[in-house]
Amino acid sequence: TTQFQTVAGPLSPIATQTLIDPNLVNPYYQRWSLGIQRELPYRLLMDLSYVGSKGTRLFINEDANPTVPPNLRITPAGYTGTLSGRLDNAQGARTVRTNGGSSIYHSSQLNVTRRFANNFTFTGAYTWAKNIDNASEVFVQGGVSSGSSTFAVPSVFGGDRLDRAVSLFDRPHAASFTYVYEIPYFREQRGVLGRILGGFQISGVTQFESGVPFTVANGLESNGIQGQDRPNHNPNGQRGVRAVPVVNATGFITGYTNPDAGNAPIDPNTAEFIVNPTFTFGQAGAVQRIGSLGRNTQRSPGTNNFDINIQKTTRVTENVRIQFRTEFYNAFNHPQFTQGSVSPFTPLGGTIGSNANVTAAGRFLNPDTPTSDGGGRTVRYQIKLIF
Repeated sequence: TTQFQTVAGPLSPIATQTLIDPNLVNPYYQRWSLGIQRELPYRLLMDLSYVGSKGTRLFINEDANPTVPPNLRITPAGYTGTLSGRLDNAQGARTVRTNGGSSIYHSSQLNVTRRFANNFTFTGAYTWAKNIDNASEVFVQGGVSSGSSTFAVPSVFGGDRLDRAVSLFDRPHAASFTYVYEIPYFREQRGVLGRILGGFQISGVTQFESGVPFTVANGLESNGIQGQDRPNHNPNGQRGVRAVPVVNATGFITGYTNPDAGNAPIDPNTAEFIVNPTFTFGQAGAVQRIGSLGRNTQRSPGTNNFDINIQKTTRVTENVRIQFRTEFYNAFNHPQFTQGSVSPFTPLGGTIGSNANVTAAGRFLNPDTPTSDGGGRTVRYQIKLIF
């Protein structure tokens, strides 16, 4: 028998409780690395490294008392109170904070730096990595699809092992380039013409990065056990196509339709995602299914971003200067789906429709929809007096 402590009010039958494991301890990380540095021609410095880390006893949420079919419910003998329909039929929901999380990270990292010379400096970094865990965030994630801090299958039924997959923070490829160029002409800013044409600097940051992982949800309670159900996956089906079951009044599946084609009939063997029908205990034709699709099997489009800064510094006197900056965020207006914009006047990154059962036609796995903001170009101006 496991004892838990409540952190959200007194225990009571059928009440929803947030609990912590009394044996909860601090998580810890182990990190290791090996690298070499080499000076190259043209004032270049190369740093090549392997970097790894392991997270142990990480904080996660576990559902200790999930909803289950009647044959799995445990009801104390002689109990006459309200029944919850859960594993412990006399108690309500029990979300427990535990140390059941773990992660592993491996990466190769390359960094090339050009020291400032001839009015130019440059840094380029590239990381090839893999990040695996069984839960990425103890709280519900925002800005991604199917964000959830709980397992598809409750941990009491082994869900912590089934959900081990690439992390929400996994980016297999990430490249970043920073650069600064001071235009050498009229640097002394002598005379009126020198003050107008001199003092310019161009700098920027360019990023290329793999997309954000997310999970496709089933959209129906298909196995009678509380959790984030997922559809069956057909690796031979047409990518992105879903097949939603049509169920008659007696609970039998009479066929499948594709919502993205006007609910036209579809052979489920031609679809990549096959929605599992809802489970109703005792209903004719009902089948308990868990779904074969894993966690974080999809990715949003990758990052392709250029932030550019143009700066003009004008010398007024020997000790006074005026600096005017124009900053272009996402200068080429590339869509940055699920990431949003730096502007406080634009919406957050949003989500990609990933509910295989109820996502509106044309929006399923489509990032370019009203539910997902592409993070457009933002221009900011700044003027500063330096004295």
